[in-house]
Amino acid sequence: MLEDQAEFGLHAHVRQERLVVAFWGELDILADEVLAAPLARLARESRGDLVLDLRAVTFLDCGGLTLLCRARDEARRRQAGVALVIDNPFFRKILRLAGLTDAFDIAGDLETALMTGAKGSPV
Repeated sequence: MLEDQAEFGLHAHVRQERLVVAFWGELDILADEVLAAPLARLARESRGDLVLDLRAVTFLDCGGLTLLCRARDEARRRQAGVALVIDNPFFRKILRLAGLTDAFDIAGDLETALMTGAKGSPV
């Protein structure tokens, strides 16, 4: 079964009226193929802003970036904000090289991301 061999995954919960989606493992093209539909559904059905937590991610490439951008696009359709929690400087560099640093609010920890409003200003 794929779940038994998966090298990635996500867990979602609501905290402070925001949907927090915590990813783990390798976010690559396979993760995008498997997680895109459930993540889009979560982003579409959420009532508040999204917080995408990448602290447990061990690998990030263009497939993972695609996954994050799809979630951002779904949230924007309903005029919600998206914050990324990234504590890995290499992942921040990947976002910068891909030209995506302005596409998300970026925080180094979950508490900071939860205190950030949809426009990037403190609540």
